[in-house]
Amino acid sequence: MGIPRSAAIEHPYGRPVGQVGDREGQRNVLLKTLEVLEKAEKPGEVGQLPFTWPEEPKKTDWQPPDMSPLIKFYLEEIKKARREQEEQAKDVKTKI
Repeated sequence: MGIPRSAAIEHPYGRPVGQVGDREGQRNVLLKTLEVLEKAEKPGEVGQLPFTWPEEPKKTDWQPPDMSPLIKFYLEEIKKARREQEEQAKDVKTKI
């Protein structure tokens, strides 16, 4: 049995909705998560959330040495989604 649908975010392990005290940022993450889950069309679908952590995760002193189990499981899909987002961004820039 797998996850019926999920929303992936590239935030450090233990901080999935954002930085401590950032109410607006956390609210945005939660709203976008609900949107992604609502639009999921089939079991196992993974929606990549469009948020990035403001610093390199490797530089955070509270980051555990191993990646989270979900990130490890979906790593190739996450990389593919990131490449697709980068390609879309390039396409938009060339059309402007």
